[in-house]
Amino acid sequence: MEKHELLYGVQSGDVIHRDFSVRLPVIRDTIDALRLTHEACGTTEGAAANMYYKVTVMALVLTSLGSLAKEDITPELLLDALNDEDFDIIDAQIEAVKKKRMPSKSDSPDTELLSSPSGDTASQNGK
Repeated sequence: MEKHELLYGVQSGDVIHRDFSVRLPVIRDTIDALRLTHEACGTTEGAAANMYYKVTVMALVLTSLGSLAKEDITPELLLDALNDEDFDIIDAQIEAVKKKRMPSKSDSPDTELLSSPSGDTASQNGK
């Protein structure tokens, strides 16, 4: 897992945590974030609820933040201690994880396997 560094860090107690790593968000993260957003905001609509949702997904996919235990990385901690620039850094790393998971255009054997047999069948039928 790649470690990255925040500019300002997240202060918890007397410690400022700067190193972090993230994982790929999955559907369960979306559902959990929507549920927590509704519980906290009474809705999932509007700018404030949207921001709460984004911070909640972020808290869920942060696999490490300094020396904090995973259960201590909460939406409330991030809401109270994360600034805009560091939010953008974490968000960019989540996007980078998504990009790395996507196949490259030259590296798509699934497509080639699906198209090759039909191409062979068509040329065999034509003979």
